[in-house]
Amino acid sequence: MFAPLDYLKLRAKLGDTLRPPSRRRSVSRGHPMSAGIRRCVPAAAALACLLSISAFSTLHRASSVQPFVLPDTNAITPEMVNAGRVIFHGQGTCFACHGAGLEGGPIAPTLKPHAWKDAKTGSLPAIYSVIIHGASGTAMVGHPGGISDTDAARVATYIWSVGHRGAKP
Repeated sequence: MFAPLDYLKLRAKLGDTLRPPSRRRSVSRGHPMSAGIRRCVPAAAALACLLSISAFSTLHRASSVQPFVLPDTNAITPEMVNAGRVIFHGQGTCFACHGAGLEGGPIAPTLKPHAWKDAKTGSLPAIYSVIIHGASGTAMVGHPGGISDTDAARVATYIWSVGHRGAKP
């Protein structure tokens, strides 16, 4: 059995080899907690870097994305109407329910001039809102065919022009 004084002499002779590796000290390392802190510093630095990149990209995206504005109905051109017609009969798959001539069918109303049910006023913003958000209680989903907000505006412009300007369906 070791006496306390012998233990201290042995410990001084062997140094930190009696301690488990996680608790060993060295002159260059300092406090036993510093090893844990040193292991955390690279992770913390990486996290800070990722957060700053994320914040920068969010700010950049927010500053580079312009809020979407519907066109002025007085400025609608035939090219804008044709662009909406192409999406209506293509990617938007609108024709499948509303018909190729916007005449409607068993599951969707006509989009020609009528008493609007969901787009209450039949205005361009009201039509656009239904295309973006869908119509609850109906088969109409928001962003049909996965179209973008810009494409939804083009389709709304087309539908509005058929009803208010007599554009060809």
